[in-house]
Amino acid sequence: MNTINRTYALLAGVSLLISACSLPFAGRGGDDMPRPDIAVDDAPGDDVTRPLARGGDGDDALPTQAPEPASDGFLGETLAGLGAPGEAGVWLSTGLVTEPRQGRVESESGSSLRLELRPSGGLPSAGSQISLSAMQSLGLSLGSLATLRVYVE
Repeated sequence: MNTINRTYALLAGVSLLISACSLPFAGRGGDDMPRPDIAVDDAPGDDVTRPLARGGDGDDALPTQAPEPASDGFLGETLAGLGAPGEAGVWLSTGLVTEPRQGRVESESGSSLRLELRPSGGLPSAGSQISLSAMQSLGLSLGSLATLRVYVE
């Protein structure tokens, strides 16, 4: 066989091999395939980890109402990401307040900024959104989340 014929034979073999790989396997998905036994337990034991309830009367429940400010105005900490970049102003939208009010945030680096605290409608434990102007003023990276201490004035 010359070189050209060998190349064509090799290409034809590779083509057949690729075609065969794309075919479904015999018996796949058919009724003749054995199925594994699947056991479902409606009531798992006490060793199963369950999520915490949100709200309610239990000690482990998360708060559902905005907290009352401490004597220094401290409301709590929040994890904040960039809010709507087209929304003008210097603000923080958070579940730590239920109505718009003036406040202050401090970043982990110690930077502080007065801004408008806006209610997000979410839980106090939920994350917050901060304006582009506020992020830039605090020297925060626009693509990251920042831990902020939130105070009312």
